[in-house]
This record gives sequence, structure tokens and C-alpha cells, in this order.
Amino acid sequence: MAVSPMIDALRDVAELLNGEGESLAGFAGDVAEAEAMVILHPSWKPYCIVRDWMLIEIAVTDEFRQSLAGDGLQPYVLYASNVLSHSCNKRLTGDWVRSTFQRSFEGSVFETHNTVYILLGEGLRKKARIETVMAIVGLY
Repeated sequence: MAVSPMIDALRDVAELLNGEGESLAGFAGDVAEAEAMVILHPSWKPYCIVRDWMLIEIAVTDEFRQSLAGDGLQPYVLYASNVLSHSCNKRLTGDWVRSTFQRSFEGSVFETHNTVYILLGEGLRKKARIETVMAIVGLY
């Protein structure tokens, strides 16, 4: 008997969210210190401070990787299950967030085309298919 695509997607998402990954250290301070750091390094972009996060390397073809690179992007997205603060109130405290593709990543700062994310505490680096990452939306 064949397993349904929905069950496969649920299994893949559960494995992504609960499985092992490479441990990464994020910002060691609290929310107020993270906001001060962002204010001292102004950007035109809104910021979002998160905890319980993971950087996900998306499995892509070489052609798609080159296309992203042409736009100054890399095949990584951020998923965080705990938003602590958002400068434009686009996300509320306690919300989850999944970013668009990475523009840069330095220490505890993950930047996309539109947003700067400050990553508090410990996080993980993992790999997944884009379908798995996109399926997270349907589960919450």
C-alpha cells in the first residue's frame, strides 16, 4: 500500500523540526541588547529577533544555485519557532517565521533581501528539500 504524499510531507517536516543538526551559537544577550545592537548598526531593513531557530540549507540544482548567486542570494532560509520582537510588528511575540533566501550570515545576524534577523541563543544548521520547508506552513 502506497504512503500518501501528505504523510510523506508530515514525516519529512517532523524529521526536519525534531532531527539532529549542526549546533550553532547565536547572540548571547537578551532582546533589549539585540535591539540596541540593531539600532547601533542601522539599516533600511526591518529587523526580527528570534529564538529556537535553524538555518536550513535548501537542496537545489547547480543551475538554481547560480541563479540565486546572480541575485546576491544563497540557498539558505531561516526557520524560527519563537519570534521575540519585530520592528514593524509584522510578526507578533510567540509567532514562528520562515525567511526568504539568505543574502548574508555573520555570527548571529541572518539577512535576507527585506529583513535582518537577530538569532538569539543556540540554533541548528540542517539540510532539507524546498518542499519540506514550504510544508511547514500547512502545519501551523
